[in-house]
Amino acid sequence: MEEVKTCLIIGAAPLRDPRSLLSAYHPDEFVICADGGLRAAQECGIHPDLAVGDFDSFEGVVPEDLPVIPLNPRKDDTDMLAAVNAGLERGFRRFVLAGSLGGRLDHSYGNLCVLHHLHELGCDAVLMGEEEEAYLIGTGEMRQLNCAVGTTVSVFPYACNKCNVSYTGMRYPLDHQDLVSDLHQLPMGVSNVVEESPCSIAVHNGLALVLVVREP
Repeated sequence: MEEVKTCLIIGAAPLRDPRSLLSAYHPDEFVICADGGLRAAQECGIHPDLAVGDFDSFEGVVPEDLPVIPLNPRKDDTDMLAAVNAGLERGFRRFVLAGSLGGRLDHSYGNLCVLHHLHELGCDAVLMGEEEEAYLIGTGEMRQLNCAVGTTVSVFPYACNKCNVSYTGMRYPLDHQDLVSDLHQLPMGVSNVVEESPCSIAVHNGLALVLVVREP
């Protein structure tokens, strides 16, 4: 079977230490910088294959030999979505969106919508911030998480009122349990804890948003 290549997209979420991006980077990946993500890449020595954006949040010099897809600042799509679309056009089906969580809440939410878009297209994707990750798992899907023991994991219904899930390797295991979030019941699934690695989350019905918070 042909190996699925990964497209790493670097966004402009603020990072206390840009070198944290190196944990998401592998030299054989195709790297796209979304606007201000180019500065973070430069600060930690990552040489992108492509940059996309209007560069309204970029302070620095764009290398002359770097291919660029320029965007009009007056646009509907975010820079992150434009970068994802550039990856899709190049045939990628696996995405790591680094520098996509943290900082402005509107940007983080917009990136969650991009994650949902990729999931609807059948792509494997993850959002990564400096200390957190976000995944979507749909009906009939299971994901193993290679998290350190003690890592906090929260699971919520996403774009639905209810999802049915099972956990293994966590402090509070579940077996075909409904997680509900609607006007009459507060969100369930907050702050479970990894006790065995890898742990796993299976979704039997609905769509689940998985938020992983690593120790700083």
